[in-house]
Amino acid sequence: MLDTITARPAPVPTAAPRRPSLIIAAPWPYHPTCGIGGGVLCFQLLERLAARYAIHFVAFDQVPHDAEGGRRALQRLCASVTLVPMPAASGGLSDKWGQLSQVVLRQPREVRGMASPAMARAIAHLAATTDAEAALLQFPQMAQYAGDCGDVPVAVDTQDVAIVSRFREWRSARGGAKRLTRLVAWLAWLRYELHWYAQADGLVALSDNDQGVLRSFFPDTPCLLSPVAAEILPRAPGRGRGGYAAFIGNFDHAPNRDALEWLLAAIWPAVRRELPEMELHIAGPGIPAFAADHAAEGVVVRGFVESLDDFYGDARLALVPYRFGGGTKIKALDAMARGCPVVATPIGAEGLGVTPGVEMEVAIDAAGFAAAVVRVGGSDTLADRLADAAQHHLARHFSWDGKVRMLAAMLEELGTARRARSGKAVRETVGG
Repeated sequence: MLDTITARPAPVPTAAPRRPSLIIAAPWPYHPTCGIGGGVLCFQLLERLAARYAIHFVAFDQVPHDAEGGRRALQRLCASVTLVPMPAASGGLSDKWGQLSQVVLRQPREVRGMASPAMARAIAHLAATTDAEAALLQFPQMAQYAGDCGDVPVAVDTQDVAIVSRFREWRSARGGAKRLTRLVAWLAWLRYELHWYAQADGLVALSDNDQGVLRSFFPDTPCLLSPVAAEILPRAPGRGRGGYAAFIGNFDHAPNRDALEWLLAAIWPAVRRELPEMELHIAGPGIPAFAADHAAEGVVVRGFVESLDDFYGDARLALVPYRFGGGTKIKALDAMARGCPVVATPIGAEGLGVTPGVEMEVAIDAAGFAAAVVRVGGSDTLADRLADAAQHHLARHFSWDGKVRMLAAMLEELGTARRARSGKAVRETVGG
C-alpha cells in the first residue's frame, strides 16, 4: 500500500506563470536532520528546485532519523509525496548464491534490496499523470527505474558512481576472501551501471573524476558536472573551544566504516603521542561497537548529533580519512562551510578543487595524516589560515545559484531533445 501525501502549495497569484512539474525519486525521504550528508545536500537542492518546479517526490518509506519531521519538511515543499514500502530484505552476506548471482543478474545487493514493483508502478503513475518536464532519479540504486518513466526524460543524479567507488574498495581490500567479495560486488555494479545509465537521457556527476569516467563509458549521453554546493556560515565566536578532532558519517556505509577503522588503528595513536590532551569525537548513525574500546585514547562516541553547526563549531579540526569512495565527501564541505579546518586524504578531498596546504591539509598515508592533524591541532595560525581560505574557495566555486541554474538548464534541454525526437518519429511514421 502506497502512502501518498498531497501537499497544499502556497496560493499563487493568477498572473504568475505555471511552474513545470518535476519527478524526483530517491531511496529514502531525506530531510535536514536525516543524519546522512548526501541526503541533507539533496534536500537543500530540492528546496531550491521547488522555487522553479512543482515537485512530485517518491521514495521508499525508510529514514534513519526523525521520519515524521521528514514528512513535514517534504510536504511543505512538494506538490505530492509518495512513500513506497521497503521490500523485504534478502540475499545477505552469508547467502553465497546471492553474492555470486549479483554479477549474473546485473543486480548488486543494494540494488536488489530496492527492486520493487510498487516503486515501478508509483513512478510510472507520476510519469503518466503529472505532465512532468523530467524525472530526476537520485543515487545509483534508483537508476533501475529509468525504464518506468514512459515518455518523461530521465536524468540520473549519480551522487556516487559505483564504477569508481567499488573499484577503489576492491583495490584497497586486504585478504583473499575480502578481495574476492569486493571484486564480485564491483563487477555487479559495473554491469548494473553500464546497463541502466545507458537508458537515461542525461547523467549528473558530483566530481570531475566521476564525470570523466561516465563520459568515457557513455560518450553520447549528456553528463553535467554539478558539484556540491554550500552556504557559507559565519565563523562562531570562540570557534574550536571544544578542542577536539571531529569525524562524522553514516557508518553503515562501507567507506565511512573503513575510514574509522584506519583512523583508530593507524592514525590516532600517533596523534595522541604528540597531542595527548586532544580528543577524537565520532558522530553519526551506525557507529560500530569497536569505537568505544578506544575511550582510553581520548575517543568520544557522540552518536547522532542534532546540529552540525555546534559539532563543527566546537571542533578544533575535521577529519576526512577516506581510502576509497566516489563522488564528493559532503562532510569536508560541511566543515569548510562552517570555518572548521580540514585534514583529508586525496579521496576525501576529491571533487572540491582544493590546493593541498592552502584550503585544507591533504595527506596520502597514515603517518602523513597524523602529522597534518598535529600541525593543524597545534597551531592557531595555521588553523585560521586554512579555514579562511576554505570559505573563500567555496564562495567562489560552490554556489547554490550556479548549481541550480545549470541543472535546470540541463533538464529543460533533455525535455526539448526528447520532444524533438518524438516529433521526428511521428513525422517519419506518417511520411512512411
